[in-house]
Order: sequence, then C-alpha cells, then structure tokens
Amino acid sequence: MSLLRSMLRPVYGLLVRRNPVMRAVLRHEIAQAGLVPKDWGKQIIEDFIARDYGKDYGVTADERRQLAEQFARNTTQIAAATGAVLHVVLAREILSIPPSRKGDVVECGVYKGASSASLSLVCRRTGRRLLVCDSFAGLPDEGGQLHVAPHAGIYGHYRRGMFCGRLEEVKANIAACGAPEACEYVVGYFAESLKSLHDPVAFAFLDVDLVGSTQDCLRHIWPLLVEEGAIFTDDAGDLACVKTFFDDAWWKQNLGCEAPGFVGSGCGLPLNPECSTLGYIRKLSRPESKLKRVGYLHYPDKSAVAS
Repeated sequence: MSLLRSMLRPVYGLLVRRNPVMRAVLRHEIAQAGLVPKDWGKQIIEDFIARDYGKDYGVTADERRQLAEQFARNTTQIAAATGAVLHVVLAREILSIPPSRKGDVVECGVYKGASSASLSLVCRRTGRRLLVCDSFAGLPDEGGQLHVAPHAGIYGHYRRGMFCGRLEEVKANIAACGAPEACEYVVGYFAESLKSLHDPVAFAFLDVDLVGSTQDCLRHIWPLLVEEGAIFTDDAGDLACVKTFFDDAWWKQNLGCEAPGFVGSGCGLPLNPECSTLGYIRKLSRPESKLKRVGYLHYPDKSAVAS
C-alpha cells in the first residue's frame, strides 16, 4: 500500500493539486460517496451532543444540545466575528479539561461579546472563571503591517479602533445571552492589562488579529498556562500572526523555551472542507509522557507498538 501511495502521489500533485477544477470535482465526488460529511459544521455539532464531552462534570447530552442551541443564538443576536461551530469546538476543549486541573479560562479580544457569552456558559457549568480581556476601544495602531492569508485568498490591513465593543455593551450582551456571574473583566491593551494575571490558566482563546497583540498575550499567558493546557487562536490563516509560533529566537528571548509550533498553520483546523481560522498550541513539557507511540516510527528503546 505504501508503495502504491508513493507511485500515485506525483500523479495526484500534477492532476489535482495544481488544478482547481479537478480539486472541485474530487471534493464533489468524495462528498457524494459519503467519505466526508456534506455539512461539516452540522457533523461537528452532532458529535458534540452525542459524545460524552463534560462527563467528568456530569454534563448530559441534553445540556450539550442546549449549549449548542444557545451558541447559535449568540452568534445571531450579538454581532459576532466567530461562528457557532467555532464556539462548539472551544466548548468541547474546556469540557475535556479534567476537573482536577485547576485554572482560569482567558479570552483575549472579545469584540461585542458573542464568544464571551458562549464561553461564560461553559465556565459556569465547569466551575471556572472566565477572564474577559480587551481594550474595549478597538484594535491599537499597528503601523500598517500587511496581513496575508494565502489559503483563504485574502490580504489586507487593520486600522486603529477596528472591532470595537465598548465595555458596557459587552457586559450587557453577556448578561442577556451568557453567564455574567462567571466573568471578570480585564480592561486595557494587553501589554499592560495582562500583567494583572497571576493565577493558573487552564485554557485561553485569542482573537486579537495583530502580531504585537498576539505576542503580548503569549508573554503573559504562556508562563501561567498549566501543563497540557491549550491556547486556541482565531488567527490561524494569518501568516503574519502564525510566524510567531515558529520563531525560536522570539520564544527563547521572551519565554525561555523553544517555539511550540502551531496546529492549523495557514489553513486552520478542519471545521469545513475549505479552511478555517482556528488553530492552537498545547503546553507539553514532556510529550513522550503524554502522547502515544505508533508502529511506523522508530523509538530508541525498541518498544514501539502498533496503533
């Protein structure tokens, strides 16, 4: 089988990868054959409801269904920069954190508060605090840096003040659609405001758009992130932001460790057939103690097992 793959790979590259018409035909045929779901978002939501996410907290399928329905309402009732499926993916990650792993949930960059409202519901159910972090004055000035997302086929610039949600507006939206009792607000630009964070962080979600803001968040959140904790970001397609996660020199200078890389670089996690904006990093000091072995890789101690 591996020999056949190696023989067919150049043909695939020539006939399909470089030909957008052939790619479209292939996607259509695969979908018709039932090899991938036609509506990935629907499948992700159904999986969220059907599987036992949150079982350690006693969360039931009915509760997960109610959460998914509320996430959909939040993204229609509140001006949102993220969709309900993305909220579901973040929720299942938080629900999968063991109760014994202490730590807050941190959201940086909240716009009008749609995702904050959704995350607050999950935090209330899991007994965690949600730190809602934003300038509440829109984006800071970035000096006209170019942002390129080649997989999505777009490029552009950000302006100061874009994506502004005022504090009282965000609070009102969370009160109407979320769980305000689970929230605390951290106000200001991240370089200064995040200095107030001192408690362990179990999970973080960044939707900050700018390279400088991404770096400010990482400087303050990564040292507080618990082992196996994850930082998700909605800027997976933006190569200017993603580069930071591979910049060993920056990580060693600012955080004293090697760059962790980035899952979903350039095209995002598979939330739909084309691309998504969501990706993540996970803190694993000793990956060999957390991840599994497989039969097709080599291990010096010769104890590899078949997957």
